[in-house]
Amino acid sequence: MLGPRLTTAWGQPVVILNRPGAGGSVGAKVVAKSAPDGYTLFISTNSPLTTNLALYPSLGYEPRDFEPVILAGENALVLAANPILPVKTVKDLIALAKSKPGELNAGTSGNGSTAHLSLAAFNKQAGISIAHVPYRGGAPSITAAIAGEVQVVFSDITPVVPQIRDNRLNALGLTALRRASIAPDIPTLDEQGLPAFSITAWVGVVAPKGTPSEIVQKLNLEIGRALKDPEFSRQMSTMGVDPLGSTPEQFAAFLRTEIPRWKQIVQDAEVKVEGAR
Repeated sequence: MLGPRLTTAWGQPVVILNRPGAGGSVGAKVVAKSAPDGYTLFISTNSPLTTNLALYPSLGYEPRDFEPVILAGENALVLAANPILPVKTVKDLIALAKSKPGELNAGTSGNGSTAHLSLAAFNKQAGISIAHVPYRGGAPSITAAIAGEVQVVFSDITPVVPQIRDNRLNALGLTALRRASIAPDIPTLDEQGLPAFSITAWVGVVAPKGTPSEIVQKLNLEIGRALKDPEFSRQMSTMGVDPLGSTPEQFAAFLRTEIPRWKQIVQDAEVKVEGAR
C-alpha cells in the first residue's frame, strides 16, 4: 500500500522486495548492510527489531544498525475460546484455569510467535498455567480452536474476527491497551482485570544506520502524510492495523523500551529457538 504512494510523491519507482526467513531477520540483515543513502528501507514488524534479539543467538545485526524513521501502525491479538468452553470473559477463563490446573491448552501460530509470547505473558500475569500448543501458522491454530483440539487460541485479529462473527469462537479479550477499530466490541485484557497488559504486533520503517537526518525527516514526512490520509487509514484499519505515526525520535524512544520488555517476556516464556538461518 505504501509503495505506490511514495512512487507518486517522489516520481521515482519504489520497489517492494520480500525477504522472508527467521521471523523477518533475513530482510533486516540485508538492510542493515545496505548503503545509508535513503534508497533502501526496511518495513518491519516488531519481531526483527525486538523479539528476535532475545530468541535468536546470532542475527548478524544489532538495533544500533538502524535509523528509526516512523512507527506506522499496530494490530492487537485476540484471545478467543471454543463456544463449548463455559467462559464468557477473561475472568471466567482465569477462574476455570485455576480450578482445573494443567487441563486447559491454547493454540498459537508457532513457537516463539507473538501469539506464544502473549500466552506466556497472560499466564504469568494471571497466575495460571494454560499449556501451549504451537501450530504451523495462525490459520491452523484457529481451525484447531474451532474443532476443539484446543480450548482457546491467541490469534492476530484479522483472521479470527470472521470466526467470531459467525459464532464459531467466542472473543474473550484483546491484547492491546485500546480497543481495535475493526472490532470495537471486544474488550481489552486491561479492562478485565489484567492492568497494563499490552502486547501488539506493530509495523515501523527504519533505514540503515548513518542515513542523513534530512533524508530520514523526508521519509517520515511522506509516510506520515499517507498515514493521515482517510482512505489509506481506512484500508489499514480494514486489515486490522490501526494507523499510528510518530517522529523518528519518538520511534527511537519506543524501541528503547520495547527491546528490554520483549526480552523479559521471552525469558518468562522460556522459549528456545534454533539459530537464525
